[in-house]
Amino acid sequence: MEKILNTKLWLIILATMHTFMGLIVPYFTMGGSIENVSVFLYMGVVTVYLLYAAFMTEGQSQARFATVLCAPMVIWFLIGAILQLEMLGHPVAELPKALPPIFLWTMPTICGIRNWNSD
Repeated sequence: MEKILNTKLWLIILATMHTFMGLIVPYFTMGGSIENVSVFLYMGVVTVYLLYAAFMTEGQSQARFATVLCAPMVIWFLIGAILQLEMLGHPVAELPKALPPIFLWTMPTICGIRNWNSD
């Protein structure tokens, strides 16, 4: 169970998936036009935050950082799914397609909460 609930591991997995599915794939599907640059930059910034939390922090700091970064995203996806919100003309969290990102953002949140008072 310890290996599965490893905050660093989930932050790395999330950052990797966020880079590919949130930045690289949309860049090629939406095109690299100037209208979309702000979205791509934002996705890149979030990836940097996740990688910082994974590699530049550890223990209690990492757990708390993971919780603070990831929990709001879980809530955002859930609200997006419930209210059927759209962003840039695409659903924010169309179920069941939204289950993998909800899972990926939830795991570091759970790990962070579990290890909140570690050290």
